[in-house]
Amino acid sequence: MSRLLYASGVEEETFNQRLHEICFQTNFNYDNLLLPYDIKALIAHGEMLGECGLIPEEDSRLIVRALEDMQTEAVAGTLAMSPEWEDCHSLIEAELIERCGDAGKRLYMGRSRNDQIVSALRLYAKDKIKELRTLLKTFMQTLLDFSKRHEMVPMPGYTHTQRAMPSSVGMWASSFLEVLLNQQQTIEAAYAMNDVNVLGSAAAYGTGFAIDREAVTRKLGFSRTQVNSLSCQLSRGQVECQTLQAFWGVMFVINRLANDLVWMSSAEFGFFTIAKSCTTGSSIMPNKRNLDPCEIIRGRYHIFTGFLAQAQSVIASLFSGYNSDYQESKPVFLEGLELVATSIEVMTIIMEHTSVNADKMRAAFSPEIFATDAVNRSVTAGKTFRDAYRDIKAQLGSVEAEDPAQNIRSKTHLGATGKLGLDLLEARLKSWENS
Repeated sequence: MSRLLYASGVEEETFNQRLHEICFQTNFNYDNLLLPYDIKALIAHGEMLGECGLIPEEDSRLIVRALEDMQTEAVAGTLAMSPEWEDCHSLIEAELIERCGDAGKRLYMGRSRNDQIVSALRLYAKDKIKELRTLLKTFMQTLLDFSKRHEMVPMPGYTHTQRAMPSSVGMWASSFLEVLLNQQQTIEAAYAMNDVNVLGSAAAYGTGFAIDREAVTRKLGFSRTQVNSLSCQLSRGQVECQTLQAFWGVMFVINRLANDLVWMSSAEFGFFTIAKSCTTGSSIMPNKRNLDPCEIIRGRYHIFTGFLAQAQSVIASLFSGYNSDYQESKPVFLEGLELVATSIEVMTIIMEHTSVNADKMRAAFSPEIFATDAVNRSVTAGKTFRDAYRDIKAQLGSVEAEDPAQNIRSKTHLGATGKLGLDLLEARLKSWENS
């Protein structure tokens, strides 16, 4: 029989076992992931209740000591969810009462599971965003180093998946770097949205107890308190969606990079070689070395966008206040952030094990790739651009091949192959690292 403190409203009543299994026993990993953060919020709440004189000081100290022990156990995995519990909140409360006796029954005044879960999610998100920033900065440094090493290695540039103009490995790699750098504002904004305390808003309408929400905000390290109690529930799911959206740009860049590497490392291109330690073989074809990691990460972008769409959909068209629909946004939020972390990690490893085949790239410079440069020279000599364009287009066969290395060095405006501005990108990366 399930040990449900809340499901039927009265502790002695029982809740339908099958409904419990379907509605509440979704995945214990989610609750176990949030358990240390749930307890952290309760520690601050318990301290505040004692400081405000709402419970005896000795009970507050007893509760806090027990919660600190439970937090250590939760991190170690010795305190964890099991099928008998409705959720992590019921586990914590029952465990606290067992350890503290009647004192443990005092903690849950002035708060609700509704504000408690949002608090745990935001505390978790703050830590996870910090982790993702660290992983992302390492990845961007890897891209910067790769760009520097191969800054002047000629590489065909493509439009419409056809050879277009001379480019370079440095331009190709640093293009991904710059778009990732552009995600800084959205990622920092996502962190700021999560850095807001909702604890004390209770079920959504505050409490009749004279609690000190600002004290809890300080104890938990939040930058400010979310003032309106009802807004704390209205923003549930919305903040999670904004957080996932902030990392959509990262997943987009990773998807495009992974796709380029899949194609450009194939025999048809041969531009890059990925270390064998990053590829897999075939069960029947001994000649195969497959870039499975990039294919999987390319696909996970679509999984991520599905998570985002699900999170956005499930919270819409709900009546004001708390709704159990919200709990369906929790799995996709937690899984989405973890998917971002592992995707960044995979692509960092791949780029660290990618070598450039400069000869293959040079061999791909067929004469017509220099046609635009021929047009530009005619313009410099005095022709109008449109006349020069038509003349070269009419006699493409007469366009002569050039030295690709000399060609890419000759283009010296900011952002061109001869002046990529890697120093500017490096300065932006260092500024983010120091922020």
